[in-house]
Amino acid sequence: MKISYSTNFMGPISLDWFRDNGFTKRVTKILEKDSLISGNKRGDVLEYDEITEHWMGGRIDIGGTDDPYGIELGLPIMKQEDWVRFSEWLWTFRTDEVWELNHIVEEYEKTNPKIRWFKNRENNCEQ
Repeated sequence: MKISYSTNFMGPISLDWFRDNGFTKRVTKILEKDSLISGNKRGDVLEYDEITEHWMGGRIDIGGTDDPYGIELGLPIMKQEDWVRFSEWLWTFRTDEVWELNHIVEEYEKTNPKIRWFKNRENNCEQ
């Protein structure tokens, strides 16, 4: 039986998380046409926070085990580009037994760029 792995995105999805970690900038936009949704009119000035760096985290779902619900491994937050590359690689990755995250990442990084994990800016440790 071959063990399969796939990522499952779970966050962060809150704009507050991106704002709190310094990954937003304040943007001012002048509407070029009326909005049917918000009621804002052409020429109105809108200010909002725009995400400047995208980050993703969640879990790895593991299939092909005797567990009818599968097994889950926590997957810490990483840069979006790394998440996408790692996710695509996992689709083709198979093992004969369940591997732990550090072993999977070690194997991945043999032929791919190192994953850039989120580190909390206050204490500079992985989250």
